[in-house]
Amino acid sequence: MRELVWWLILSCGLATTALGATIPNAGFEQANADGGVGPANWTTDEWGAVQATFTWTLTGHTGRGARVQVTATGTDGDAKWWGVDFAADGTDNVYTVSDWYRADVPTDLLLWVHYADGTESYEPVVTLPPAATWTQATAQVTVPDGAQRLRVLHTISPIGTLDIDDVSCVGQGGAAVLPGKYKATVTFTFDDGWLSAYNMLIPRLEKMGWRGTNFIITTYPDKPGYQSDYILSKDVKSLMGRCHEVASHTLTHPDLATLTTAQWTSEITDPIPTLKGWGSNAYGIAPPFGSYTPEILAAMAKLYPYMRTLHPDVNQPPYNVHELNGHVLTNISKNDELEELLSRAEQIDGGWIILVFHRASADAPSDAYVTPDQFQGFLDLVQKHGAKVETIAEHMGLMQCTPLPTQPTLVVGDKSLDAPAEATKATADNANGAAGCDARGHPQRTWPLVVAALAVLLWRRKAAKSNVRPH
Repeated sequence: MRELVWWLILSCGLATTALGATIPNAGFEQANADGGVGPANWTTDEWGAVQATFTWTLTGHTGRGARVQVTATGTDGDAKWWGVDFAADGTDNVYTVSDWYRADVPTDLLLWVHYADGTESYEPVVTLPPAATWTQATAQVTVPDGAQRLRVLHTISPIGTLDIDDVSCVGQGGAAVLPGKYKATVTFTFDDGWLSAYNMLIPRLEKMGWRGTNFIITTYPDKPGYQSDYILSKDVKSLMGRCHEVASHTLTHPDLATLTTAQWTSEITDPIPTLKGWGSNAYGIAPPFGSYTPEILAAMAKLYPYMRTLHPDVNQPPYNVHELNGHVLTNISKNDELEELLSRAEQIDGGWIILVFHRASADAPSDAYVTPDQFQGFLDLVQKHGAKVETIAEHMGLMQCTPLPTQPTLVVGDKSLDAPAEATKATADNANGAAGCDARGHPQRTWPLVVAALAVLLWRRKAAKSNVRPH
């Protein structure tokens, strides 16, 4: 038997840590670009006498996860999600294999290896015990010389259930296995807080399983006379509850470069307590019209971890986080424009596109608008390219978001402006119908449920002592 060196680290209930390598769609977040059912880059597999059912849309360790439920078994065989293979490191034979899992029976972590001579093997990594909660399995395995392609497999044989998420494979030196990452990253940003974008664009983004960054003019929500055009503060909070990022677009949306020092200082400083009052960490700012001076830039850099401009270019590492490029797409933008951006980003190691949108309308009367169908075309193109979609704060590692596991219940209207009450009701229904996230993307606190559970426990103990059964 080939040499095998491994260790197992089981950790329960810990915060998510960054994985050293990202196997294509390692987190099961992206759907098939061709419209097929299931996650991109993954297929299902049953071998031998095993029969199983497969589920994709369950809540995973982060975002979505994948499930294998064995319903019948025999003397041989297994069931598993079968991911696309990826190139071996080439510099070392030792790999660290990892994923997060839940299972009610023992399961096996394997590394499939394809060699230069055309042969292949299945290298055992570790046999894992049952785990009732999401648990990280990390083990090291040495593979023979000549490995060209690899694939991580987490298999289940006995009747039972296995959930997996966030799969990783890293060479001994810590270098990511290639092409073990997305070809490009795309961020969808929405400026101002327009109700039309909230009603007509953001639900479409959510249907793809994606979230965006919203730059809000902080005096506009709830302002008398503005409620037919702009979202309400409760809608802002609902966005964050659905794991969107909310950031600053100044206090009143002026051209900062035309103001006095006292005026622009107020415009960039005063939104912070309002944002934090809504539950946002105020990680970023986007100056209106993309206008600023070196003095303003220096001041913003002291207040915000990042600033987004309107420079229409691809961001490439090392990112200038206080002058991030942002590319505006309007009703005159064609898919070719985005196609060119995606192609350029794919040629850069770490290419990152930040798209900027404003208003939405079925007829798009000016270049400040996009139509819902046009926006859908942009979404479909990003998905076709297999790009990773993240908020700005997510991509910078400032926050971690767990997207909702189910399709949103928001009503996608194709009229430019829905009544605020209707929009509010739709978002409230969505927020109340599924577990959301806080401003940092963590699940919302459940302390009221804990208090209730403790109260019931105390009552049961008191009842037991007095031989009285609770009703």
